Amino acid sequence: MTCLKYCKNKYRNRTAFVIIMMLTFVFLCSCNNNDRLIKEIQELSGCEITFPDGYVSLSSNDSLSVDSLLTKDIKVVSYIDNLPCTSCGVRMLHAWIDEVKEIDSEVAYVIVVQTQEKDVLFENIDSMRLPCPLMYYDTSVFGEVNKLDVLARNKTFLLNKENKIVLVGEPFGNEKLTQLYKKTIASLEEEYSHDSGGMRK
Repeated sequence: MTCLKYCKNKYRNRTAFVIIMMLTFVFLCSCNNNDRLIKEIQELSGCEITFPDGYVSLSSNDSLSVDSLLTKDIKVVSYIDNLPCTSCGVRMLHAWIDEVKEIDSEVAYVIVVQTQEKDVLFENIDSMRLPCPLMYYDTSVFGEVNKLDVLARNKTFLLNKENKIVLVGEPFGNEKLTQLYKKTIASLEEEYSHDSGGMRK
């Protein structure tokens, strides 16, 4: 089955179909490991992400919590598992989150961390000055439940209000993908605003 036929069959919604085709184009133009990337994108796109119980919410800001963010209509989720340096991985997300938040502060940004460096993570949480809370798991339950045995660059997702994956891919250093995230978030905001008569959460 061709990628085009696959997307048409899986995505009845025209907007979702266009988004997936645009994302595939971005990767075709910028990556050498196309086959695995595209296969993973196809398998993940449209899947619902579950947030299992048993996590600890870590934040540099007492007013923010993971629980409050999970109620938002639009969420950007980055999953970090078993990095050599978890604190380094978290800092990598800072610049991009700040950039995307410029278009709408109401979008939820959740960083899911599963690491053996628990003590290091807890000791440095305040100094990280995170713009969003961390969802910490001391086991690999998040990755297992959501079947996230994928390339690291495919562990950042844009979720709609049904927690279904709309976009897949790590946009750090990829201007095309960063812009695609921004445009897709704006499109979802417009859709939800119209559906709710101008009110959205």
